[in-house]
Amino acid sequence: MFGRRLKLLRESKELYQKDLAKIIGVSSGAIGMYENDKRTPDFETLKKIANYFNVSTDYLLGIVDDPSVIKVSGDNLPDELKEIGIQYLTLAKEMQDKEIPPEDIKKILDVLKKNK
Repeated sequence: MFGRRLKLLRESKELYQKDLAKIIGVSSGAIGMYENDKRTPDFETLKKIANYFNVSTDYLLGIVDDPSVIKVSGDNLPDELKEIGIQYLTLAKEMQDKEIPPEDIKKILDVLKKNK
């Protein structure tokens, strides 16, 4: 899944493997291995790829199909939600294991902060 998505993203920007390799700081051979699912990037490289293509790491890893969605699960709640406090745990529990676009998370946080 990762390799196929990486290749599609790279080709959508009309980049060669060597171009992407230079941008994210790895060898062109590494890009080839990523795209053929023979190697996986370390976490820092994964973040660089996601940032460059403006997609979520969840999308790159095949967890969600929408490139802008982050899957919220368990302890993977955004830090802002954790900081709001115990009175909002019910909402956080309801959100658990749901696919929530980042703009919706921001709206929820704005409403919760106003009601503090």
